[in-house]
Amino acid sequence: MRRHLYIDGIEVAVDTEFIGGVQTTSGLYIGAGQSLEANTFFYGLIDDVRIYNMALSAEHLAAMAQ
Repeated sequence: MRRHLYIDGIEVAVDTEFIGGVQTTSGLYIGAGQSLEANTFFYGLIDDVRIYNMALSAEHLAAMAQ
């Protein structure tokens, strides 16, 4: 499994190595590092975050960005 990052329907990053399944019992942090230290915070606007339990095609993501 590889993670893909899309911005406005365009793929901007993908893992270079296989990461395996993503299973964790820890929290999910969006916009901050797990330590919640001041230097780990994202400075900007995060206005739409979605997490799916399946892989979406590039075409599906592009259609959703319209």
